[in-house]
Amino acid sequence: MLSVERRPPVSQPRSVPEDKAAAPRARIAIAHGTILRRDAIGHDIFGMAAILAECGFAIALIADHVGAGLPDGCTALSVEEAVANPDFVLLIYHHSIFWRNGEALLRAVTAPRLLKYHNVTPSEFFASYSPYYAELCREGRAQTRRLVELFRRADRFTADSPFNAAELAACGARDVAVVPPFTTVKVCASRRDTMPSPPYRILFVGRLAPNKGHLALLDTVAAYVAAHGPGIRLQIAGSGDSALGGYRDHLEDQIDRLDIRRQVELLGAVDDANLRDLFGKASVYLCLSEHEGFCVPIIEAQAAGLPVVACDTAALGETIGPDQLIVPAPQSRAEFLHVAGLIHAVCTEPLLRQAVIRAGYRNVLNRFTAPRIADRFMAALAPLLEPAA
Repeated sequence: MLSVERRPPVSQPRSVPEDKAAAPRARIAIAHGTILRRDAIGHDIFGMAAILAECGFAIALIADHVGAGLPDGCTALSVEEAVANPDFVLLIYHHSIFWRNGEALLRAVTAPRLLKYHNVTPSEFFASYSPYYAELCREGRAQTRRLVELFRRADRFTADSPFNAAELAACGARDVAVVPPFTTVKVCASRRDTMPSPPYRILFVGRLAPNKGHLALLDTVAAYVAAHGPGIRLQIAGSGDSALGGYRDHLEDQIDRLDIRRQVELLGAVDDANLRDLFGKASVYLCLSEHEGFCVPIIEAQAAGLPVVACDTAALGETIGPDQLIVPAPQSRAEFLHVAGLIHAVCTEPLLRQAVIRAGYRNVLNRFTAPRIADRFMAALAPLLEPAA
């Protein structure tokens, strides 16, 4: 018997039924445990939905929870509703964390399927702060292998980055296509031709989670103050989580221990308008995250004409592209001083700054515009859509 975890009904309004006289459109389902508009995976899902709707398909979003702002032409379904009426010509399944109902859905739907892998953070990052998140990540990574086994030979696999594709292949997936996520990134019309003045504003965007490298950001700021003086301000924008309160406390303690309270702002969650303002006023985007499956804020920074300094961990080096300021993950005092020196150089040397900004623009325009992503997405889908067409 099919076992489906009980959830409250999905609260999104259903779209207006089609004219009964018109031929019903073939339905494509896109599934993830949670679908939210202000979320990287949500942006990817909505981008896929928009392209497929343009092709004439009806789109069903399947989740335990769908946030506000459902795109036109989409309906929201619970897993139970989808299992009761699985007349889809295609199921696109997004995997980023453990989702119990997801396996029930895959077993019930017999249509061709595509898996989009966004990566599951290794559990060891959370072990010291949250047993709940550590277990969720541990189960999520174990589920990755089971999901691969549930996919048939005719199904397809995609991943955000070569790093994610390699992880999926290690679990037994065949012919994994790299399809970057759809985003809302727009390239800034005017380049930044003026040099910043101190205090230099260093920006990082990402939720307060232990894999995001916040402690390394703080060590870099302390190294900058020691080598170049106090003219630096680190702004960290990202939501917190009550289950990770111990991590927030650790950051606060580290700020005091390093005596950089005047140099650091923990801004919490910010809305889209404030985020654009932060990118517009920042001097440098700094990312020292230890584990990322893609990292959308890097291309947001590049599109905004902001130079990026990052470490070469997980998918960061692949995302940032060529001719950028990228270093091995810093560990020692000397290595943090080196990162601080790069920040100072890109804020004070006009030729270096403009070269890094131009390379960032090229990276976004050559790889991550909506048409380029759409081409790769539809190429991966084509073998599955041919029978439906």
